[in-house]
Amino acid sequence: MKLIVETTNFKKFSLLASFLRTNGYKVSIEDNVPLNEEGWVLPGRAANDEEHELHAQAMENDSDEGKEASLFFKELVKEIEGWK
Repeated sequence: MKLIVETTNFKKFSLLASFLRTNGYKVSIEDNVPLNEEGWVLPGRAANDEEHELHAQAMENDSDEGKEASLFFKELVKEIEGWK
């Protein structure tokens, strides 16, 4: 069987999807809205080709590109410490 839910309330949608997953249902998300920065971590919603390309371009334009890994991770640890 298949259940289709249409909503514009992302918070309620997230709660419903989490509830369904917790109770053993397979949840797949189809959305025509392009993924935003936070959306890349949503499970169940595959990015389309255009979104993959936009993400790749954003990664290429990232200011951290070309930094040595040790320097990058030191800065990352400082940033994470600031969140605590």
